[in-house]
Amino acid sequence: MTGTLSWNQTLLLVLIVAVAVLVAGLIVILARSKGKQADPGGSVVRSWIAVSLVLGLVLFTAFTFAINDSNLRSTLVGGLTASVGSAIAYYFSTKSSDQARQDLLSATVGTEPVPALAGLTEADALMALGKTTLRLQIDPATPSAAPAVVREQTPPAGTPIPNGGTVRVRFGAP
Repeated sequence: MTGTLSWNQTLLLVLIVAVAVLVAGLIVILARSKGKQADPGGSVVRSWIAVSLVLGLVLFTAFTFAINDSNLRSTLVGGLTASVGSAIAYYFSTKSSDQARQDLLSATVGTEPVPALAGLTEADALMALGKTTLRLQIDPATPSAAPAVVREQTPPAGTPIPNGGTVRVRFGAP
């Protein structure tokens, strides 16, 4: 049985990883309570789960060395690779920061900056947005004066928004 762990070594490894998960949780709790949190409304649970996932993956890897079947060991290492991807996805998908969600959205859907529409007529604003994937939405509170130009726009010019997003405008007298 060359290259495998004995049952006692495996149990010792399980104990070490279990203690490491508890210590990691205590470190996360202490660090969050003493330092300034990047996410003031956040809790230690998310961080502790992320650290525990990584340590659990280390335990999973260690168990592969307790198995004397090379095919099964290779299969478990493949499962480890998939699990690492899941742990990373969990960590970033549960992040409560709007910026993190925007970064994830930008990476998957793509974004483009909102053009400056202030001072443009409705036809010119439509033409400016026609060069993008963005849509124009006119605020229903806009006065129906004929020679109207864009007075306000949301989001502001230059703001990156997802492709196909909506730009809301309010018209006023020129």
